[in-house]
Amino acid sequence: MRQIFLTTLVALLSSALVAPAQEPTTAIGRKLAKIQKKFNDDEKELLKKLSDAKDAEDTKQVEFLMKELHAFAASDAVELATDGKKDDAGLEAAVFAIKLLGKYSLNNEDFQKASVIIMDHHINNPKIGPALEQMVDAGSMGLSFLQNIGEKSTSKEVQALAFFNTALALDARAASQEGSSTDESLAKLRKEALDLIEKALSLAPDAKVGDKTLKEASVAGIASLKLGVGNEAPDVEGVDLEGKKIKLSSYRGKVVLLDFWATWCGPCVRMIPHEKELAAKFKDKPFVLVGVSLDKDKNALTEFLASDPLPWVHWWDGKGSVAKLFKVRPIPTLYLIDAKGVVRKKWIGAQTGDTLTKEVESLVKEAEKK
Repeated sequence: MRQIFLTTLVALLSSALVAPAQEPTTAIGRKLAKIQKKFNDDEKELLKKLSDAKDAEDTKQVEFLMKELHAFAASDAVELATDGKKDDAGLEAAVFAIKLLGKYSLNNEDFQKASVIIMDHHINNPKIGPALEQMVDAGSMGLSFLQNIGEKSTSKEVQALAFFNTALALDARAASQEGSSTDESLAKLRKEALDLIEKALSLAPDAKVGDKTLKEASVAGIASLKLGVGNEAPDVEGVDLEGKKIKLSSYRGKVVLLDFWATWCGPCVRMIPHEKELAAKFKDKPFVLVGVSLDKDKNALTEFLASDPLPWVHWWDGKGSVAKLFKVRPIPTLYLIDAKGVVRKKWIGAQTGDTLTKEVESLVKEAEKK
């Protein structure tokens, strides 16, 4: 089995392993736990390197290593899944591989092997839920996988999960086509997605989607389908650094700039000087800048802010629930929301020129008049 430390590519952390909180009971389960532990350590180190990247070339090199890490770890997991393809531990290994490969849309031999294991031996097992969720952002291969599960499973719960995630995948496709497709074609995709959510709810409203029921998750899913410039922003609930829950609607009456970012994201960090100017310019105005951090490790965020205090509101979205609702994929992504709670602008990529300031200023003046 290939080592996933990638020692020939990058200097990584110590190979010492920490036993999981609950020791797996099978040999395959224990091997998978080691692979997952190594992967998590390696990923953490690469994320640190990504944060420290000095230029675009450094960023590109680390991103390549990250992609390789996912591919190698998935290959190791697929070997285990093949050995125990009929067991729960084998299923867990296959799901882990699917999640790793789906993140980078790696439709390779390992993805096909893991898919076949799930289709042939576990198609009616609700434990495939995490694999279905990962397929939402895996492009055409993910959509095809979800549709196959929905068609062939005889479990109402699995079918419901497949239909729900297919709806989210269709929404992701519509979002990627904004600006290049007609409004009619985008509306058709989203109508199909809404129909699938209704179908999923009729089958198994209590099926688990992460830590929520399908019925609870559908509220956010439907709101996401309706999200767009000119529509009201979903009343999402974020969590600040003290763990306090804050609803977006609590800022009603103020212009809100939502900035989805991470400390390891070079373009995000390069926006900070401009955001500091923005925060200072509108300090005593009806305006609030909300940084939504997608750092998996909250400590990375708090340490970053300790070294460079950023004078605005900060939410930690480590699980990506807020980002998913706002259809955030590449970062930075910014949403500008007016005082009535309506989305007025969306930007993908760093905004460091006058455009952002002028748009904020225009909406702030509008809010002051009212």
